[in-house]
Amino acid sequence: MNLSIFKKFLAPIWGVLPPGLKYGKQYRKKFLLLKKTQYWSSEQLENYQDKKLRNLLEYAYKYVPYYKELFDTIKYNPGSSDWKDEFYKIPFLSKEAITENMHKLVSNEYDEKLLSVQTTGGTTGKQLEFKMLKGSYAATEFPFVDIIWSRVGYKRQKSRVAVLRNDIIPQDKIYVFDHKSRTYNFDTFRLTDRNIKLVLDAFITLKIEFLHTYPSVAVQLCEYIKKNNMTYTSYLKAVLATSENIYPGQRELIESTLNCRLFSFYGHSELCCIAGECEKSTFYHIQSEYGYFELIDDEGHVINEPNKRGEIVCTGFNNKVMPFIRYRTGDYASYVEQQFCECGRHYRLINNVEGRWTQEQFIGKDGNKISMTAVNMHSEIFNHVSNYQFEQNEKGKCILRIKLNHKAH
Repeated sequence: MNLSIFKKFLAPIWGVLPPGLKYGKQYRKKFLLLKKTQYWSSEQLENYQDKKLRNLLEYAYKYVPYYKELFDTIKYNPGSSDWKDEFYKIPFLSKEAITENMHKLVSNEYDEKLLSVQTTGGTTGKQLEFKMLKGSYAATEFPFVDIIWSRVGYKRQKSRVAVLRNDIIPQDKIYVFDHKSRTYNFDTFRLTDRNIKLVLDAFITLKIEFLHTYPSVAVQLCEYIKKNNMTYTSYLKAVLATSENIYPGQRELIESTLNCRLFSFYGHSELCCIAGECEKSTFYHIQSEYGYFELIDDEGHVINEPNKRGEIVCTGFNNKVMPFIRYRTGDYASYVEQQFCECGRHYRLINNVEGRWTQEQFIGKDGNKISMTAVNMHSEIFNHVSNYQFEQNEKGKCILRIKLNHKAH
């Protein structure tokens, strides 16, 4: 079938299908589970998490060569009675170790034809590659996103959502309607003063309820409103902020200017951890069903006390193809002192979350700011690149330096 015909006729049909039908049994099962588990007791959540963790460790030992060799070397038996106490002697998994042991980290239970290669955004100038089952991302990730965003009233495909992230829109349009996701997608690469005014007007005309964007982009919109002494009244219920740090003063600016909640969650491409803000506070609930979460200090010791900043280390439950066990993320957070939350959930609470995306920006030829987060590194054109570096010295021009990897030779 001609691709343009598919987009014209079948994409809209696909778009209106309920998420449970569109993303299959795995999505439905996980979403229904999360609706129940979010109000489980601490003991129930801990028991569930321990079961998932032990199953993953036993699976990794049986099917993943890297862990079979590692566990034998350190004499760790995930099937023993003291498996949990001994868990902490498993060495941390670094990005360098993943790159060096790519093939040994892949489960030998799966046919290579069923797998796809995923990449991280490459905040340090170097992408991390890993593998997962083809077509499994939506069914794995979306139930958690939907449950977290539902705390501020979001409903997938029913809520009116504007996306202002990394889409490139035709020059003659301010937005396009994505029939598959049923979102209104705007262009973050052309946020000149003129276009920001058109974007803000479109939010009102389209009765947009949720804006999915980067914090730095939301700040740009607010700075325009302030600069022009506007009073902005819209239908916005929340700004769904992802992928970047939120800095002091930005939350207050966005919420007071757009008259809605700034709502964030912490997650990453590696699919090892996800933590969403609470509707009753700005603390993050760590989703116990997603993975096993740890904080470590500079010496690698596990942190349990509150208000002590540490690196996030996590073990993901959702990718058996290539399990990451005690993975060092390079992100940081601290535990909240008061772990009781009036929302009724018993997930552990963290705050002061600092990720790897630091709101760096390019400057366009018209003076418009472009979030570096929006420059998509999840692309096949980087398959032969081991390191890269951006440099900008004048508006509208940018130098990209690359170092080829062994695949290119």
